[in-house]
Amino acid sequence: MTQRDALTKPLDDEEIQILSRFLDERAVERDGMSFEMLDGYLTAVLSGPETIAPSEWLPQVWAGEEAVGDEAAVFDDQSEAERILELVMRHYNRIAGVLAQGGAEFEPWIGEFELEDGGVAAYGQEWALGYLRGVGLREEAWDALLGDPEWEEDLEAIDLLARGPDDDETGPDVATQEQRDELIDDMVGFALDAHDFWLEQRLKPATVRREGPKVGRNDDCSCGSGKKYKQCCGKGQ
Repeated sequence: MTQRDALTKPLDDEEIQILSRFLDERAVERDGMSFEMLDGYLTAVLSGPETIAPSEWLPQVWAGEEAVGDEAAVFDDQSEAERILELVMRHYNRIAGVLAQGGAEFEPWIGEFELEDGGVAAYGQEWALGYLRGVGLREEAWDALLGDPEWEEDLEAIDLLARGPDDDETGPDVATQEQRDELIDDMVGFALDAHDFWLEQRLKPATVRREGPKVGRNDDCSCGSGKKYKQCCGKGQ
């Protein structure tokens, strides 16, 4: 296996457990990230209007903004630091590769929790919080998208998930798994569409003449499928 192949190899289950445990024990208590939050964060970092160097986004993985600068204290020694950094960068490269190929194989890493009644719950809260942290690295640059009413519905889905079921105001909107699943689908759709949106902005000429009226992302698709445009013919555009 070449060095390049090694750096793009997806993490296996054991490696995910190693990284998850490290983050839970060393980073979360410093307002750093869990693995689920990291997954959302890296998705936003890789999907935005500008390239962000690891030297800028990595410190927030280990600690919140107030603790950034003391990230060396997270690791016991150089060997541990190199191993954990390798796992983080491999996960980063894996997400980058999937997004670059159109996102067909994209699946957010959202943890599942066993309930007392034997059921399973997935909240998506940490993924949403991580994604919003990634957006926050370039919030002003994201304004062209965040301020567009066409994206408002999916942005609301991310906000609702980020607030979680314990929020007094919005908790009822994420109280059931059916509600959360629908919002998670909208959140993932937003993430993929945002990646494509910013990619198009970087590639297209400065001036583009629109040949016909703009179709809203949440309008009914003109093909007659009964689906919203963003979930039908506009998917991935």
